[in-house]
Amino acid sequence: MLMRALPLLPLLLAFACTAPGNTVPAKPAEPFKPTLSLRPVAVSLAKGATQAFQAEINYPEGVRYMRQPVGWRVVEPDGGSITGAGLYTAPATPGVFHVEVRREDFPDILASATVTVK
Repeated sequence: MLMRALPLLPLLLAFACTAPGNTVPAKPAEPFKPTLSLRPVAVSLAKGATQAFQAEINYPEGVRYMRQPVGWRVVEPDGGSITGAGLYTAPATPGVFHVEVRREDFPDILASATVTVK
């Protein structure tokens, strides 16, 4: 009776590729890219009126904050006021003003909105 031997090289390679310790390393995680968006980006208000602004940010994997790490400001002097929660109050004088929100954890990331007061 004639027996055929299986080629050993493919069999050895199959075992070598699945042996513990010889696994293919996982793809490295992509670096975190912080984002910030602001809504609305443009609004028209009457003098003294209020407008709520919303900031949305992303978080590094596995990180959560007690509060959203953003800071608000009105760019122009006498351009109204804004609270830490993003509630803007228009000034008593008409004009075009800008609300800015900045990430406190990544200070180079900011967004702004235009407010026209009539």
